[in-house]
Amino acid sequence: MTEADTRRPDLPHLEADQQILFSALLDRGIEGRSLLDVGCGTGRLHHRLLAEGASSAVGVELSEEYLEKARALSLQLGHQDRTSYLKGDFMKLADRIEPADLVLLDKVVHCTHDPQTLIQQSAAHAQTLVALTFPANRPLLRLSMQLLGPILRLVLPFRVRFTAPDQIRAWIRGCGFERVFWHDSELWYTEIYRRCEAPVD
Repeated sequence: MTEADTRRPDLPHLEADQQILFSALLDRGIEGRSLLDVGCGTGRLHHRLLAEGASSAVGVELSEEYLEKARALSLQLGHQDRTSYLKGDFMKLADRIEPADLVLLDKVVHCTHDPQTLIQQSAAHAQTLVALTFPANRPLLRLSMQLLGPILRLVLPFRVRFTAPDQIRAWIRGCGFERVFWHDSELWYTEIYRRCEAPVD
């Protein structure tokens, strides 16, 4: 149990990989930062960051069921004045969304038909940091996603597909970011990127 859990027992529980990302973001300072949570799910991660001092959060999610739970958490935690939610595909809504200090992509890059556009549009909205968790490059994991993808597509509102991690990293770096944190948990890579300072003439 973390110190935050002790202070606020009503805070939502984080999965192991979310906890790694959460702790790494706290180490880099979250106080006063605005958040954009792409594929926010039930909002557990951004609500924990709000409890630690983030200023606001916008959550974008395809599932209305998840959004209802995220809104319920907002009310439960007293975050309703600092959160807003949009239902739909982020890539179709991007022009309506303001930039944020930090963009979160927690286990979402593999849930789209166009990961390159998702990465590039997300990075364009990040004023300082991009934080993401995506599938590790493991043969068994790649095979499982390949076999289960068509089946999951029947019950999920998105397509599950594997994208080479080095390609994901190249897209982010191509948007002007450098990696400042990396963790390998066998199934997931957790990484944080910081926008590079403009070169001095």
